[in-house]
Amino acid sequence: MPGKRARRHFSQLSEFERGLIIGMKTAGWSTRRVAGQVDRSEWAVRNCWEHWTREGTPARKTGSGATRKTTRREDRRIVRQALVDPTVTCSTIRADVGVTIVPQTISRYLAEANLKS
Repeated sequence: MPGKRARRHFSQLSEFERGLIIGMKTAGWSTRRVAGQVDRSEWAVRNCWEHWTREGTPARKTGSGATRKTTRREDRRIVRQALVDPTVTCSTIRADVGVTIVPQTISRYLAEANLKS
């Protein structure tokens, strides 16, 4: 289908796009017409509209995922220990920080600081 515009697959709707969808659907536009206007799939428009009619809010739920075990200060301390002594082990860092965290968490914090575990 060369005449069809390429759709952005697997990307989240922005708050602005959610507002546009809700506004157009409230004005009586069809799902197909709204999808063409915002360049999204009909399923994305339908899901957004259903969420609006069910929850009364266009925003996504926040706070999903596991709670943090360490503070930002402890995260910086982990990275600083790895910078000061590159041969330090995960168990040593965990004992120094004083929080029960798994080695994968320490590796992730070091990777975010562009360091290797």
